[in-house]
Amino acid sequence: MRSDVRVVLRHWLGADVRAVEGLSEEALDELSDVLTAAREQQARALAAASDEALRQMPPMVRGTVSRLLGW
Repeated sequence: MRSDVRVVLRHWLGADVRAVEGLSEEALDELSDVLTAAREQQARALAAASDEALRQMPPMVRGTVSRLLGW
């Protein structure tokens, strides 16, 4: 079992990492790839939702809100 995959899964799954201890390296790599893809998709969806929320605000406050939120 690769230690870097185990570290990533431990960080993402927390206490639930025990559930994957018995997986093969191949299965761990696949799980890591799936979780990475899901996180990337979630980040894209969050960015799109944030952009849409910003478009709903009056133009005069968009810049200020963007700076406050670090966008």
